Amino acid sequence: MTMRTFGWVQNPGKLSNLKKVVGIFKHNSENNIWLREERLPLLKKYQLISDDDYQRFLDVLSQETVEANYIDLKGKGAGNLGRANAICTGIIQAAIDGQQPKKYSDNSGVSITIKKPYTDDWTAEGFLRWAISCGLLVYNGEKDTCYLSRLGNLLAATVNNSAEEKEIFTKSLLSYPPVCRILTLLSDGNGYTKFEIGKQLGFYGELGFTSIPQNIYAYDYSVATGTDRDKVRSNEEGDSDKYARGIASWCTQMGWVESKNEEIKETYRGTEYTFKLQKYYITREGEKALRRSNGNSSNAKIPKIVLYEMLASNKAPDSNYLRLERATIIKAIINSAKTTDQIQKYLKAEKIDISESSILDDLIGLEHIGINICKRNEKYKITDRIEGLIVPSTSSIIKADITQLKETVREHLNVVDHKYLVLIDLAYSDASSKRKKNADAREFEIQTTDLFTKELRFSGMRLGDANRPDVIISHKHNGAIIDNKSYKDGFNIDKKCADEMSRYINENTIRQPGLPANEWWKNFSTEVDSFTFLFITSFLKGNYKAQLEYISRSQSDILGAAISVDNLLFLAEKIKSKQISRSDFFQMFNNDEIVIN
Repeated sequence: MTMRTFGWVQNPGKLSNLKKVVGIFKHNSENNIWLREERLPLLKKYQLISDDDYQRFLDVLSQETVEANYIDLKGKGAGNLGRANAICTGIIQAAIDGQQPKKYSDNSGVSITIKKPYTDDWTAEGFLRWAISCGLLVYNGEKDTCYLSRLGNLLAATVNNSAEEKEIFTKSLLSYPPVCRILTLLSDGNGYTKFEIGKQLGFYGELGFTSIPQNIYAYDYSVATGTDRDKVRSNEEGDSDKYARGIASWCTQMGWVESKNEEIKETYRGTEYTFKLQKYYITREGEKALRRSNGNSSNAKIPKIVLYEMLASNKAPDSNYLRLERATIIKAIINSAKTTDQIQKYLKAEKIDISESSILDDLIGLEHIGINICKRNEKYKITDRIEGLIVPSTSSIIKADITQLKETVREHLNVVDHKYLVLIDLAYSDASSKRKKNADAREFEIQTTDLFTKELRFSGMRLGDANRPDVIISHKHNGAIIDNKSYKDGFNIDKKCADEMSRYINENTIRQPGLPANEWWKNFSTEVDSFTFLFITSFLKGNYKAQLEYISRSQSDILGAAISVDNLLFLAEKIKSKQISRSDFFQMFNNDEIVIN
């Protein structure tokens, strides 16, 4: 059975395009006929689709009951051609226009300039996932195919912008739990930015549901200029921030939410920054929609579609086990209220052994994705009607070491926010592409900075980017230069890393104007006159101690250290609970690993 990711959508935005995608599945509907008789022939005429795909797509779309293979729907990707030169390889790709006009020539040399008549496979898959997650399409996991649902069939038959169309969109979107979550957050009447919503959306403390601290974004955006500012605006957001922005857009199109570009004030390192950002507010129509989702005297409660795949992101290590764990918790409390001890026993009977602390975090996470859970007399019960949740057999799903590590660390975090458990995921990141690796590295730096500065009250900041350390922190006269290293299989300080850290230390010691051009060392307070260096990683291996000593000797015996991410979190707990002072922390540097007992 192929494992797909459903339930979370970042890219698609227009409801009209969602309807178009759904409509192509209804035989001889307006969109189905248009795709067969106009769009696909256009793609063939200008050599924008292969002959094999053209004929196969026509055959699929001509079926009385359209059921299409998942790959044929989303497309196969750019391959060696690159995104700019990729032809159309998916049915849904063909249904959605690109954004930019382009010039195309047929075999006879006749040219036209039109909007690109197909989109990329990533956007196409986003629409496919959106339609499935909202119950407009049905996914057959055994066959890896999709077909029209009853509700999707009704939507495809409606007149555009009609009352019937809006009613079906209402039922569909309100069946999607994160829509209800965002309406619930906005229902207090206060406006919230995507970052303020994002930090309360999804399973926090986990890859796939990260949110950028708004004050760090405020600083990075405010000090950047020109194209660098554009990069911050487009790149500096966590996954949950992207979900929040996208879902708020759907709600805006429904008239449930309105957005305003407002001045936001945030303080970072003692300085207040003012910048413009969208804030979202619930409308009167949104309040009515939220009440309808929860049921009232006039309307029954709308069932929520909770797909197994939405219970963890594929970005999270051990995602399938996490889905199983959370799906089983849903089963435990869907029909009867249970204490955490009773939930734990229920899970154990299903061969899932987790701590009470993990159960509590999962319960919070389930609420944060939009499932209503009532707590009464220390018992928890889901008050929603859940549809679409299919739980696989537990026999082939085994808890991975990283999940066990997070559970062990979680048990020791009594005062430190559990959202920082995401540092474990980030330290063990095994991203499949350079782009994702860079995004995870940036996130690792941001969350490390947030832990030290917001949670533990050190002074400090993320520097990152080329020719600068990842993070710097300080307290009174002590400062540290920090290098974050994500290594799934452990980290041994190699010569390149050692030389890079030596260069940073040397630049900070000399403090020669223009060396380097960014003069990053100016970000240390003038009060700081004693420096250390630190590597933060998954776990240490090899002869790292010799490399720490090498760096130290080459830089006037400055002391350094390395720390695994679990020990970093144990350390944070002891600092925040005042068992270890911030000044004591700097005394732990002895050219060795810092281990917290």
